[in-house]
Amino acid sequence: MKKVYKISLISAFGLGIISVMAYVASQAKKLKDACYTLAGAMVHEISFQNFSFTLLLNISNKSDIDFVVTKQLYNIYINNMLVATIDNPEKIKVRGNGKSTINIDVSFNPQDLLKKGMENISMLIGNKDNLIIEIKGNLSLKAGIVSVNDYKVDERLSMKEILAPSKSKKKC
Repeated sequence: MKKVYKISLISAFGLGIISVMAYVASQAKKLKDACYTLAGAMVHEISFQNFSFTLLLNISNKSDIDFVVTKQLYNIYINNMLVATIDNPEKIKVRGNGKSTINIDVSFNPQDLLKKGMENISMLIGNKDNLIIEIKGNLSLKAGIVSVNDYKVDERLSMKEILAPSKSKKKC
């Protein structure tokens, strides 16, 4: 009888460990499936000396476990020309089955674009359809012992789309 009891106890313990491991694995997969949407932008200044705006990026957590965005690195391009590199060490907590907004502050001198050979910068700034902004970067996500260090952000939108985001383009 004691032998059957020990075998039952060991089996129950093993089943419990397997169940916990399966749950952790499913939550890790959901963490990797976190998604983002570009929520819009706030333009602060448009002049010949400074072009500054804040991009709003919503990130959704599909798992039951909270995670933290631990590192953000972005390259910002305007019409295929690199205008800014942003390394943001700010930590942002995203609740389980919730969303958080990441603010990406971008500021550059439009005259630098002229130096790089971009002509008619004033026309581009004035025409929101022709001004294409790209955001390429990586986020690091961490939830307990699980981390994703190369979560990719890759968006290409016109300034018009950024200022009035369409709900049909949402990724999550």
